[in-house]
Amino acid sequence: MMREMHKGSPEHQFVRQLIANIKCVVCSQKYSENDVFIMGRQDGVWMLMVSCPDCQTQGIILAMVKEDEQIEVITDLTPEELEKIEVMPAIDIDDVLDVHRFLRDFDGDFRELFKEDFHTT
Repeated sequence: MMREMHKGSPEHQFVRQLIANIKCVVCSQKYSENDVFIMGRQDGVWMLMVSCPDCQTQGIILAMVKEDEQIEVITDLTPEELEKIEVMPAIDIDDVLDVHRFLRDFDGDFRELFKEDFHTT
């Protein structure tokens, strides 16, 4: 069940802090307060639904909040991987079309695909 947020409420403050620290995983678009819906909270763990205003990707976020501390983001990415992602350009339509064309014509032979990369001259 989603709850409405009132400005100044703990939920509103939480969402403001959260959206300052997260972006869409697909296109790197920042979220606004209207893009985040609180689904529930139990024992300091919040469950939120996000919807990207740009690419329409939807996702679920589980966030653990400790009193008087910053939001802790739980991920399986290393700090180095997170840094790389932050500076990468957003995926655009040309990238999607390139992958589509590659997969459409790919015959599944990975050895042939990587043959040139391992060939020494």
